[in-house]
Formats: sequence, structure tokens, C-alpha cells
Amino acid sequence: MAGFIRKYPVTVFFAVIISAFLIGYLVKPDTEFSELENRYLTKRPSVTLKGVSDGSFMETFETYTAEQLPFRNAFIRLKAAAERVMLKKENNGIVCGRDGQLFEKLLAYNKNLQRNEDIIASFINDSDRRVFLGIIPNSFEIQKDRLPRGLTMMSEKEAIDGFYERLSESKYCKTVNIYDELDAHRDERIYYFTDHHWTTRGAYYGYLSLCRALDLEPVELESLPEDAVKRAQGFYGTYYAKYKGIGISPDEITWYDTPELSYVNQSGSEPVYHDGLYDINKLSGYDKYAMFMYGNPGIAVAELEKKEHGRELILLKDSYSNCLIPFFTYNYDRITVIDLRYFGGKLSEVLEKSGEADLLLLYNFSHLNEDSNFYKLRS
Repeated sequence: MAGFIRKYPVTVFFAVIISAFLIGYLVKPDTEFSELENRYLTKRPSVTLKGVSDGSFMETFETYTAEQLPFRNAFIRLKAAAERVMLKKENNGIVCGRDGQLFEKLLAYNKNLQRNEDIIASFINDSDRRVFLGIIPNSFEIQKDRLPRGLTMMSEKEAIDGFYERLSESKYCKTVNIYDELDAHRDERIYYFTDHHWTTRGAYYGYLSLCRALDLEPVELESLPEDAVKRAQGFYGTYYAKYKGIGISPDEITWYDTPELSYVNQSGSEPVYHDGLYDINKLSGYDKYAMFMYGNPGIAVAELEKKEHGRELILLKDSYSNCLIPFFTYNYDRITVIDLRYFGGKLSEVLEKSGEADLLLLYNFSHLNEDSNFYKLRS
């Protein structure tokens, strides 16, 4: 055996490595959430005849083996360290711009974009009620001057304008121009430097755009009590989790008090009740943004204790809306929030129960470009 090892050291080395990884896959329990990457990882797929025949099983299995790789965190840190040594400004699809602001490198539209636009257009055209639609651009679209020199991204504005133009003849659709309000404030801290979301300040400017479309009187931040604004330091978001570079400063998270209300997560078999919209306990963990709205329940309802507006809202959204929704509590007595990614009910039943409610679809462009759950609009 010793002679074989001396004769074929490379073969033995790789055999040991492969065996170690194989044993690791067999004995290591799947990791559900990666705190280092700040995201959920793919679970082991079930073998089905349909999955094998259409190739979806192998596609998912390849993703699973990559994301559940033994010693994955060590490899991520090693790769990031190597990138820093080479003084590279890009890592894992994230680039570093002016003042250490991180951006996702997006050069082309996803194959899901056209399909998702078709589903939304069909949903709106088949509706018997007015539907408001807002698409939120990403930071690189608004703050182009902060990108690394020479880097040209795809045009989200062009895609959003094209989609809005396509819906312009629909008698039930009211599209909301969020771009212009954000662009007017592009020199402010309207996006996190380390995360893909807009900041609460950026969300407020989006809220102003929505108020104009929905015929609402926006709450003025200056009219709120001085102690109504709260702050938390030390937030490193999703971009930083991928980039892991040096010289990146953490973000500050801000939030505002709301009127007294109840907040009920109706996603599970039993409702979960909360006294407000903020899960302060999340501020002690890595994913501090999850404090807004207690994360992303499939369906939840916020209802004011004192009814004074006479209006109700149904909001279909992604996580971008989570820091905007508190502003709507100054305009609506009841807000039903639906995240199609985790929604398991029938949307038609929800809409039937609230026939007089304003209906708003509000999504970040990346979600529209990539998500695969819009088919639930047909439920």
C-alpha cells in the first residue's frame, strides 16, 4: 500500500478528497439557511418520473450538490481571500463601486422575465377591478454614476417602460412611475451599500409615488414625533454576504413608529399574532432586514385598532415592500399582504372577500426578472 501511494501520489490524493466529499454528503445534514450568504439553500430534490424526463431533477440536483457542498463556507472564505489578494473589485457577481457601495452585476434579462410579464398582463386584463402596478428599479439603474468605471449594466428602465407601454391600453391597469422619484433623490442614501434592498428613505420616496397614483395623502416624516424614528447599526446585507471584500462599511437601518395596530401571520395552520410590524429580535442576528414585517409570510394582515381612513389595501409584493408598508398604515385601516413565494391559498378567494380594497402589485425588477411563482396569480 505504501509503495502504491509513493508511485501514484496524485491519484491517491484525489481519491481521498473525493471520498471525503462523498462521505460528507452522506453524513452531513442539509443546511437550510446559510448565514454567511444570508439566504436559504436548495434542499435535496425528490426523484419523480416527470422530473427525470424533463430534466428538472438533474438541474435541481446540480444546484443542491453545489449549495450543500461539505466545507462550503471554508471555500467561500478562501475564494474571497484570493480575490482580495488580487485586488479584484468583483466577487460572486457583486462589484464594488464608489465609496464602497456594492452592486449586483446584471448584464442580461432572465428567461423568466417575458413569462412573468405575460402572466401579470393576463391577470390584469382578466380582472374585473382596477389593478395598480409598480416596478422598483435596482440601485445600479438609479445610481449609475457610482458604478465601477467602464461597467455597463442592462437597462431596467427600458424594460420597465416597455412593460408599462404594453399595459397602457388596459382599462383596468394603472402603472406607477417609481423611477422618477428615486432618480430625483439619487444622491441620497436611498439604497443600502451592502444589500439589494432600498433603504427606508428610498422606500419613502417610492411611497410618495404610490400615493400620487392611489390618490392618497402621504404622511410627512417631519410631522411625526422626533422619537418616532429608530435606528440600528452594523447591518451587512446580501451583497456583502457574496462579496466578502475589505474596506466595506456596514449600513444603518432606520424605521418609523406606526399607529397602534394588530399584525397577524395567516400563513400557517394557526394564525400568529404580533403587536406591531417590527421584529426587533432580528436586529441581534445577521439578517437585520428581516425585522420588517417579521420576514416574508405568505399572507398576513395588518389592521389598525382605530379605524379612520375607510380604505383597505391588498398588496402583492416581494421583500422590497417590507420597509414601505409601515407608511401605508397612515392611509389604510386594513392591509392584506401576500408574498406569492410562500402563499399556499387561492388568490381569487382573497380578492372576493375584499372587493372594495385597492389592489397593488409592487415588485423589484430583479424579482420580476427571476422569480418563478407568478403562476399563483391564476389561483
